[in-house]
Parts: sequence; structure tokens; C-alpha cells
Amino acid sequence: MKKNIVIIGAGIAGCSLAHFLAQDGWHVTILEAEENIAQGGSGNPVAAIYPKFMLNDEAHNHFMLKSFAFTTAWINQIGLKSKDYGFNGAIEFLDKEYAQKMAFNLSKDISFRDKIFDLLSPSLLQKYLFNKDSSGLFFHQGGWVNPIALCHHLVDHKRIKVITHQKMISIKKIKKQWVLQTKDRKIFNVTHVAICNATQINQFNLTAHLDVDAFRGQINWVSATSFDMPPIVSCDMGYLAPLIHGQHIFGATYAMNDFEKNLRLSDTKKNIASIKEIHNGFYKHCLMQPKIEGRVAWRASTKDRKPYVGQIFDDKVFKKMRVRELANPANLPWLDNLYVASGFGSRGFTFAPYCAYVLSHLINKNLSQEDKETLNYTNPERYRLKKMSLKKVASRIF
Repeated sequence: MKKNIVIIGAGIAGCSLAHFLAQDGWHVTILEAEENIAQGGSGNPVAAIYPKFMLNDEAHNHFMLKSFAFTTAWINQIGLKSKDYGFNGAIEFLDKEYAQKMAFNLSKDISFRDKIFDLLSPSLLQKYLFNKDSSGLFFHQGGWVNPIALCHHLVDHKRIKVITHQKMISIKKIKKQWVLQTKDRKIFNVTHVAICNATQINQFNLTAHLDVDAFRGQINWVSATSFDMPPIVSCDMGYLAPLIHGQHIFGATYAMNDFEKNLRLSDTKKNIASIKEIHNGFYKHCLMQPKIEGRVAWRASTKDRKPYVGQIFDDKVFKKMRVRELANPANLPWLDNLYVASGFGSRGFTFAPYCAYVLSHLINKNLSQEDKETLNYTNPERYRLKKMSLKKVASRIF
């Protein structure tokens, strides 16, 4: 039997999910509202990929590590052109005491610690052309990818069809079919749907309860310097990418629910200031530029910074159920064959490929124990369950 699915949204989440499902034999139709794929946050010229760990959040760190390890290995294996990615390391500058505590905490959970990260040392700083005495972590597999090239590569498959200019207005279940309608009154009938449209995730009645905030991010770039620059991604208050296609990209701002589309000079100045501690020479180089280009996009982020990946409840059934019924995970009223993936924040290109991989297993009904642990963490219905004092159930749906 032919397996069909419609994916709403052609950013990194939607394109990754389409890729995995097409490999599994699904016929995928991607509906994108804009004129091309890889718009929004997936349309920046560079995405920095490195883990952002937290000192006392073991669950976050475990999810971050799984995502980072999967995504970097996967991008290395999918046949992307070498000019469109590079994983030769990334540095995160941190306070010395904080970095040491972080390294100690991570070393308890990470096997083969030296293969994942090292504390910064004078020799590492010298190797990567940092003329300063700083502390932090060096991630061996960190790096960058060209988001647009990656998304186009992922959907280049005979079983994937992309249709642009499709602004969705409704999703309804009629018998065993999902019926999708666009603003232009086009109708799509399909058995399976995945909603991967970032900040628009809650635009439908079915998903209206999935709260996300839109964070405006402005990046900037300048052309090559006359002096040698670090050949790796480096980050402090902001991030600085190595020379890629003749440009250094740096940034980014992070302003909640700010919808100004145009570049702001004040944000360009913020981005320049954020790299002063990374590389003072590059900071001075930026100050001397008569004009600095840039781009604005929005990332979808949840309150607890965990993405929404998985299924959602049948709202009509859920509202009729008692707390004691919902306390049993086996009774949770999941909607059949409708899935969501959103809320990746500023870590979209670290989290989304891994989460799409796990979500493809859920759709194919072949979850591993590790998949189940990930979906427990990313449960889209966690807030509604927690409001009913069902915190344990919210994190143990499998």
C-alpha cells in the first residue's frame, strides 16, 4: 500500500523529516507558504552547530549531546558538497570556573570525553589563531553548515514533491482522512500530516494550545579581512563564523516577539559588540566598515526551551477525560496520524535533524527505547498535563 504524508513547512525540520520518510518509502508532499524552501531561520547563509550545555540540567545536556552527535555525523554522511559544511571544531568561551564545573559534570555522563570536548588550553588557542588568554570548551565535532544548501539537498528525492505559495488555513479530520485547505481554497486529502512550520505551529484550531514565542534574530556579515582569522566557529556573547564563501557571518540578536523585518543599525552595533571578546582585531575591522550587510529571521521557542516533537491530543476527547484516567499513559487521547515538530529556538540545525529522525520512527511505528526517551522529553502536550498536576505522566508518555 502506498504511504503518503503531507508536511507543512519546508525549513530544516520539514525537509529533514521528508528526507527520512522518503528513504523509508513514503511519498511526501511538502507545502510551503513562501516562494521557496529554506526561508525563515533556515534561510541564513550559515548555521553554527555546537552544543550549548547547562550546568545543572542533566536531561537537557543528554538531549543536546544526542542531537549534536547525530546531526554532525549525519551531515558528514549524506553527500552534501564539501563547500557547504565544515566540522573542524568550535570554541565556546566561558568563565574559567564555570567551564571547569561544566567539564566535570559532563565527564560523568559522556564516554570518551576527549572525543567530544576539551578544556581550552594555550596550545589550542594558539593553534586556532586566538591571540588571548581565555577559558572555555573546545568541541571537536563542532562547525557550520549552509542551511539553504542542506535543505535543497534533503528534498532532492524522487518521492518528495515540494509545492510553494501554499498558505494553510485549516486542518480537519473527516472520517479517516485529514483534509487541508489553503488560503487559495486548494484542498489536500491525506492520511498522515506533519506540521513543521516553526512560529506558525499554533495557527490551527488543533494546535492553538502549543505556545511558542517568536524570537527575532539579526545576523550580519563582512568580507574577508586582510589578516588571518580563526578557521573555526567561535562563540561568546555572540558567535563568529570562519571565512565561508568570502564572508564572515556573526551575530545574533535574540528579541522576543519583535517583528521588525528590516535591519536595525542598533542591532548591527549589538552584534559587533558581541564579538569584541571573541576577536578584538575583527571587532575593530567591523567598526571601520562603511556598510555592513545582514539578515533578519525568527526562531520559534517554547517557554522551557524544549522543542515540541510528537503527537497531540484529540481535544474533544481530552476535555471530557478525568484526571485519574489521564494518569495512565495508555489512556492518553492521541490524534491518529497527525504529528508536530517545532520550537527548536536558536538550535534548529542541531536539534531538528535528530528530532525528525526520531519522529520518522514514530510515524513508522518502530520506536527504539532511545526514541521513546527523546519523545518523553519533547512531548508537545507536557504543559496541559502539568497544569493537571500530571508532571510525571508528561515526561513518561512511553
